Amino acid sequence: MTWWQRIPAHRHATPAELGSVLRQVHALPVPQAPELAALNPFDGLDDHTTLTAGDRAWLRERLATLRSGYTALLPGLGVGVVHGDAWQGNVIVPHDGGDPVLVDLDHVGVGPREWDLVPIAVDHTDFARISTAQYREFVDALDGVDVTRSPAFDVLAAITETRWTAFTIRSARHDDRLVEQVRHRLRCLQGAVPKPWTWSAT
Repeated sequence: MTWWQRIPAHRHATPAELGSVLRQVHALPVPQAPELAALNPFDGLDDHTTLTAGDRAWLRERLATLRSGYTALLPGLGVGVVHGDAWQGNVIVPHDGGDPVLVDLDHVGVGPREWDLVPIAVDHTDFARISTAQYREFVDALDGVDVTRSPAFDVLAAITETRWTAFTIRSARHDDRLVEQVRHRLRCLQGAVPKPWTWSAT
């Protein structure tokens, strides 16, 4: 038996509110029980069945390079509790003024805290989905931690954007409308489309 609490009427968090919640999450001690799984950024990235042979070969090579880069970075990164899928939609803010609520906890684990900061950072640097002012508010809420200045940023950003592309690749197996979006995202990753990129869900 499980107990559920109904989520009140709410909105998605602002970048600043997301930063504030992540600062609290990242300050948590790693629990001994229940034991949290280690973050695996490459989980679920091996299904390339909807791609052409050339694109499959390119993506396999990219993933091999990113795995090597991530492994090399890990010894220099501190680890702690991470949400694993941190973005504004996974923090809800009740309309009645209650505290923000962190949701979608499927990927909570132990890993580099930088991982949680990258999605909103690339929203700013590579997609221009949030403004410079909004990104600065996010950084300020994290007591000045700016992941774009980390030596790990380029590798973690590339992994994140590859994960977003892989999600669309999997979805395209069941929705032919996504095939062109897959091609577009791959062209972006391959450097054929200048930034800022525009990706859609269809």
